Amino acid sequence: MDEAPEITIRRAWALIGAVVFSRRDAIVAAAAEFGLQPQHAFALMRLHPDEPPSLRGLARQLHCDASYVTAIADRLEEQGYARRRVSASDRRVKELVLTPAGRRAQLRLRDTFLAPPPGLEGLTPEESAVLIGIARRLAEHADPRVLAIVGLANDGAPAPEPPAT
Repeated sequence: MDEAPEITIRRAWALIGAVVFSRRDAIVAAAAEFGLQPQHAFALMRLHPDEPPSLRGLARQLHCDASYVTAIADRLEEQGYARRRVSASDRRVKELVLTPAGRRAQLRLRDTFLAPPPGLEGLTPEESAVLIGIARRLAEHADPRVLAIVGLANDGAPAPEPPAT
């Protein structure tokens, strides 16, 4: 007997979630290579080379308290991946600026985060086309900031790469 479409979709989404969550060990290991915990790596991934976030803005993006972002910023500074600076538009605001070492770490972390899981390498061209079609459809509803973090434009197409510094 066939499942109702909404049950099939929920089952498919659960399988996708399981695959994503199974990548946790790789993400933890990649962060550790740079002397970071996963929360530090996720914060590092949120830093844009041309538009440094304020500490308060980063706290909003990470859905955490500003005091916790201060501790994250401390760690990123200790490792040489970011530095604080006073905002040019408001001297009361501190921004977290990506350093050249931070940009290099960010690019290597992105490679690890985005490495395809086992099983995708054997897809036929037709299966790959269906998969990218579904992924693009999902990306239409994704947070544009998250798409930018992983190097994609809003439509799921590769975004222009900011220059490595």
